[in-house]
Amino acid sequence: MTEAEFTDAVKNCNQRLFLIALSFTGNSADAEDILQNVFIKLWKYDKGFENDEHMEKWLTAVTVNESKNFVKSAFFKHSVPIDEKNIGDYYSFENTEDYDLFSAVMSLPKKLRTVIHLFYYEDLSVKEISDILKISQSACKTRLNRGRAQLKNFLGDEWRNE
Repeated sequence: MTEAEFTDAVKNCNQRLFLIALSFTGNSADAEDILQNVFIKLWKYDKGFENDEHMEKWLTAVTVNESKNFVKSAFFKHSVPIDEKNIGDYYSFENTEDYDLFSAVMSLPKKLRTVIHLFYYEDLSVKEISDILKISQSACKTRLNRGRAQLKNFLGDEWRNE
């Protein structure tokens, strides 16, 4: 991978991957640490990619795996949360409904939040999510349904089931 290709990958995928890591950690500093590890792995990856989509899927899987490993670590389990700005401030929204929905998604428990985020914001299929998270497809579907139900309860009348 050339330096220009690497720089383009970082510019194009940085925010999206940051949000994935943030959905696991809930902390921007930890999400940034995860991204550093992801981009180091990208720089060292020497097998090449078939196309940009292949690279983006690989980066998504690596980000999810790095995030899962990070939240399992003793460091994360024993850390004290710091005051953070609102998690929705890291993402730009066209209207307040989108912001409210994203904030509601980020308030879900981690297992549900991760699946909802990967399905709706990253446009991954149930099979792709189950492969990345190493869970069965039925577990993935169950988490999606539970997440949707919690979002519906949380948002109430504002919920638009599209």
